[in-house]
This record gives sequence, C-alpha cells and structure tokens, in this order.
Amino acid sequence: MRRSATLISISAIAVLASGCSSGSEGQATGGKEQATSAASSPAPAADAGREVQAAVDTTKQSTARIDDRIRVTGMGQDFTTTVKGTFDMKADRGRLKVSLAQTGTSSDAAVPLDEIFHGNTVYFRMPEETNGDTGWRSTSRDKAEVHSVLRAPLNDPEFVLRQVSMAHSFTAAGEQKVNGVRARHYTGKLNHKPVLLRMVKERREKVEEPMVKIGDRLPATADVWVTKDGLVTRILLVCDLGSMKVSSTMNLTGLGKPVTVASPPKGAQAVPAASVGGPLVG
Repeated sequence: MRRSATLISISAIAVLASGCSSGSEGQATGGKEQATSAASSPAPAADAGREVQAAVDTTKQSTARIDDRIRVTGMGQDFTTTVKGTFDMKADRGRLKVSLAQTGTSSDAAVPLDEIFHGNTVYFRMPEETNGDTGWRSTSRDKAEVHSVLRAPLNDPEFVLRQVSMAHSFTAAGEQKVNGVRARHYTGKLNHKPVLLRMVKERREKVEEPMVKIGDRLPATADVWVTKDGLVTRILLVCDLGSMKVSSTMNLTGLGKPVTVASPPKGAQAVPAASVGGPLVG
C-alpha cells in the first residue's frame, strides 16, 4: 500500500510540475569519459558530503565556461534548453546564450535568449522577436523565481551549484575522465528543498506537500564530478517522476582561467522579477 501511495503521489506531482525543465543527460552517460576506475576506493558518506561542499565553495570563487543542457521529456513533451557562456562567479558577472528547441531539431528552429549578469542585476533580451522588439530588459537576480522543477532562475549557474550543495547522502563513485580531466564522481539524493528551490508560490504549494510525504523515496538524484584541484567540472541533476522526467547536465570547463564578460547594456528597461517567466528563463 505504501508503494502504491508513493506512485500516486509521484504521478500527481508530475502533472502539477509539467512545466519543468532541466539538461541532457547524454553527456553524462555512456562513452569513454564514463569508465569508472576500479582502483578508486569509496569515501564514507559524511566525508563525501564534505568534499562536495568544499568543491562547491571553491568553484563559487572561480571562473568557468558554462555548458548546460536541460531536457524535459514525457506528457507529450521533449524539449531541450541549452545554456552556454562564460562566468566569473566570484565577481558575479557573466554572459549566457540560451536556446530552446524540440529535442533533435536543428539549431535554426531554436528560440534564442541573450543574458548578461552584472552583480545583482540580470539583463536579457530576445534577439529575434516577431513584433520587432529586441530591446534589453533588466531585473533583480535575487528576486527571480522559477516555475518548474529543477530549474535555475534566469539560468543562473551559481544557483545550480547551490542546488547540488543541498543534496544529501553523497557517496564516492570512483574516478572518471570528464571534460578531458580526471575527476572524482560523487552521487547523492535530492529532497523537496533543492527541487523546489525558489519556485513561485502558487506552483510550489501544489507539489510541496506530496513531495514532503514521499521523503527520501522522491526519485531525484544529484551527481557531481570534482577535479583534482577541488573544482566542480560537471553536475547532473535528475528528477524522474515517471510520466515526466527532468534532467540538467551542467559542464564547467576552463576552470580558473580568465574570462571576458560583457558590460551592462545601456537603456535596458527594468521589469519586476515576478513578470519574468517561461521555459527560456526557468
């Protein structure tokens, strides 16, 4: 009976969270990069959790090239959001190019979005608009919310780092070659808190209670790959609700190398964070 109740709750959550989006797991499954080293000894769960937290803290003081693939499948949907760019996380500055398309279609069919992060302000624009309005808008970074499971507001890569730092029950899963470097792989679990982090109130209230009741049986996981320098080079978040699956694979490369970020555009129209929504911005 408990299992049946859990499955019913998960199905209900999938329906209510049908607007969710996150990244292609294709980069993190299969292939030569994923050969696990049999010589790697697993770390105790407590140590693994501390190692992941330390890596997150170190990475938040670094720079990186970002490549995030966010995929939603099920309930008649199969689309991928791609987020690419450079980010100086210590300075809170970066530039991202976002695109949304049905999975497997050409880039010509993608809907684009440009974003510039500058401190607590995010500038964004649709470079292609049917009404011709391609002007920049700006909004508050820390007030932006998400409307879908496992999404980052305004595609903020530092938010993904925060989500993975909230995972629990981490264990070491060996060493692998990821993004051209050797990295230690950790796998953990997600509860409702990181899954629903900064979700808009009306949607969160619909799914939070059943997720809390499911507890550790919530089918949501976090995988992290950490380089020998103690920096996060890949994060894979997955929430598989049966009829709806969300996955987000964020690769961080060029860690610690200088990055060039754009200056804030002039004349951007300020808009309330509550007015910003849709699959392109979370």
